Amino acid sequence: MSGRVTFLVIMPNTGRQIRFSLHKSIIYIVCIMSILLLASGMIGMVKYQENIHLKNQCKLLAAEKNKMEAIARTVQDIERESTAIKNMLGLDAAAKKTQPP
Repeated sequence: MSGRVTFLVIMPNTGRQIRFSLHKSIIYIVCIMSILLLASGMIGMVKYQENIHLKNQCKLLAAEKNKMEAIARTVQDIERESTAIKNMLGLDAAAKKTQPP
């Protein structure tokens, strides 16, 4: 019986006894597998939280990009209106005449 561990389970209701023994290597393998399972679960939890953080950051960056595109469109509209106003007032033609070729 060396190298084996014996377990005795006594049922509280009936008092029935169950006795079994396992080799120590099986117990070691079960412990190592449990530790690996726990470690992989912890790593998965960390990666899941990192993924949530990156998704939130992506949403913020997309909103910032939309704001920047709206500002760029506003600037283009202002430049277009400024050019139209200069053409209406004749300032654009006067500026071309004063510049040497």
